[in-house]
Amino acid sequence: MPMKKKDVEKLLNKPIVAVVAVTAPDGAPHAAPTWYEYADGQIVFHTGTESFKYKCLMRDPRLTLVVDTKKAPYKAVVLKGRATLEEKIDDKRTERMAVGYLGKKLGKAYAKSLKGSKVVVVSFKPARTISWDYGQERP
Repeated sequence: MPMKKKDVEKLLNKPIVAVVAVTAPDGAPHAAPTWYEYADGQIVFHTGTESFKYKCLMRDPRLTLVVDTKKAPYKAVVLKGRATLEEKIDDKRTERMAVGYLGKKLGKAYAKSLKGSKVVVVSFKPARTISWDYGQERP
């Protein structure tokens, strides 16, 4: 059963490692786990300029991001859209995301190790959202 908008947003606001899928130059799908942030209907994540994911997005900005609970009763959100990419240093977001995913101590240490690193900030407003909540299914 599809999730209500408020439940989709609640799930997207949790620090769950997402899977982002892009299209490789040969047309094959390429999927990779990623941390992300969700705010005001927009997804933001970071990637390096040497990553295959970045190279794929430079060629074809279409992407799909999947967030799921990974335990019963399963819930999932699939977001499809076109990415915009911006190379910049974003130490505040890096720290905020690292603390959200790793906890305060490990997150701050990880963010400190990356301080001043140039990253590619990938963002998109989903053009399509697909969701389901198996906990809402009726037998």
